[in-house]
Amino acid sequence: MRPRSLLLAILTPLALPVVAQQTLGDGLVGLWGTESLLGPAVRGLVLVEEHDGMWTAQVAGMEGRSVATREPRGAAGSRNGAIVSFPGRPEQLRLLAEQRGRRTALRGFWVQPAGNLPAYATPLSFVPAGPGRWRATITPLDERFSLFFQVTGDSGGALRAVARNPDYNWGARWPWFRLELVDGGTAIALIDPATGRQRFAQPYDSAQRRITFDFGALLVARPLEADAAPGFYPRPPHAAPYRYRVPADLGDGWRVAAADRVGLDVELLAELVRAISATNPADVRANDTMPRLHSLLVARHGQLVLDEYFYGYAPDRPHDLRSASKTFTSVMAGIAMRGHPRFRAGTPLAELMPRARGTEAGRATIGQLLTHTSGLACDDDDDTSPGNEDTMQAQSTDWYGHTLALPRAHPPGERYAYCSAGINLVGGAIAAVTGEWLPAFFERELARPLGIPWFAMNLMPSGEGYAGGGMHLRPRDFLKFGELYLRGGVWNGRRVVGAEWVQASTARQVDRPDDGSTDGYAWHRHTLVVEGQRFDSYEAGGNGGQFVTVIPALDLVVATTAGNYGQYRIWRRIREELVPRYVMAAVRGR
Repeated sequence: MRPRSLLLAILTPLALPVVAQQTLGDGLVGLWGTESLLGPAVRGLVLVEEHDGMWTAQVAGMEGRSVATREPRGAAGSRNGAIVSFPGRPEQLRLLAEQRGRRTALRGFWVQPAGNLPAYATPLSFVPAGPGRWRATITPLDERFSLFFQVTGDSGGALRAVARNPDYNWGARWPWFRLELVDGGTAIALIDPATGRQRFAQPYDSAQRRITFDFGALLVARPLEADAAPGFYPRPPHAAPYRYRVPADLGDGWRVAAADRVGLDVELLAELVRAISATNPADVRANDTMPRLHSLLVARHGQLVLDEYFYGYAPDRPHDLRSASKTFTSVMAGIAMRGHPRFRAGTPLAELMPRARGTEAGRATIGQLLTHTSGLACDDDDDTSPGNEDTMQAQSTDWYGHTLALPRAHPPGERYAYCSAGINLVGGAIAAVTGEWLPAFFERELARPLGIPWFAMNLMPSGEGYAGGGMHLRPRDFLKFGELYLRGGVWNGRRVVGAEWVQASTARQVDRPDDGSTDGYAWHRHTLVVEGQRFDSYEAGGNGGQFVTVIPALDLVVATTAGNYGQYRIWRRIREELVPRYVMAAVRGR
């Protein structure tokens, strides 16, 4: 699932005429930028009270209420659920009360409506605040938008600008722009140097030294000092040279250690961090070779030994994992199988999801949906495919219904075609079999056992959890999924996923004709080469460079987040070059 409306304005060119071909002078040379937080406004303390079956909630000056409704029985104990709505507001609070003896334990989720980002649910950690009262803190995703222009001039006075947008990678298809004054000198035009076509024109105030953008809200770019633009540079230009450091112990379940204590060459890891840090964002050639990593994490022998961040990112800042979170759907499927014997890789969807009965999608098995071999007319790499994810999301408010109505293009199991909507149906099967809302199932069965206190799961227009991608996690929590599978489904001594499913999920299940690799059940399998040695690996991977990669023979897990959205030729280098050359090569005595 992709961000919705944030980029619509900037992706629509302003057709202002070029009225003068002028030298703009030194006033524009340098770094310009804006780093803005667009919302959401509702956040902070929420107080919940229950009285005679009525639930009320207060947050940010709003008050909402709802009558409790009975929900299906869960894994343990009886549960009462309620949805609290706020008059005149689209936000919701979903509550789930579990009776544990005489004590009522409250679970909850904040439902943020679609806006600049898709709708999503994030868990709340409630604690008692008196008889029949609880409190929690709402921490929604920050809707950030950053835009930077590095303007340089040549000896003839002509100016060029390199644009960088670390949040969404806007402008990736234009390595640089030529700048010209338009509209009587009150706007700056960004000209595509390859075609000479004006792509954008933005209001420019030379006296106030500001460039204005309208993204639904007015944002103003101003001149910036280099060290005041953490989102533009991988590390501040005047920072001291990087020296390896042991990761901080944040109490999140990770044991930390020095890299050399687990048999890794510290200097080789430091060399990679320095190479990332030294990247010049305005150097078009450098940006074609070095991916824009936002985080780099390494664990060996079950211990976190490298935890580094770039471009203003930090350990507590969640990241959009794009399609890497499809793998979480496979993990949830494996968990659902433990308690529901009917749920197996070979089970047809129609036997698990009542809505699928009598449809072509219902004939596909869970395994075929997870390996993109359902046979449906669904191909995310084909814009004309009726099941294409963008088409589904643009044309329908019932995404399950849209996918279930697709015709069959091939017999199930015969051909590979990347289909996000198909994996989303697996989420529907999990919800149908377990009787749980998908975010609640993820929180109880995965987030809690792995010590993940916060996540954001995208929602469909129906309010159901979207299992086709786009979850946000903190990078250290993302890395846990690789460690979980490397240990056969066990995290810190606790069984979370069945070992049989872990083995089947990471084994070869289907060949991928698009890149010559193979897939398991939503895990991608590759052979990585280090100094002539070949190592099998499996990964969760997402657009832009979101990877958690497991190399079992080296007892090694690597996670990255990055911002090269839509640039596969660049972000594939993380897997094919950076991880083998620096991280795997750092293992002593391979």
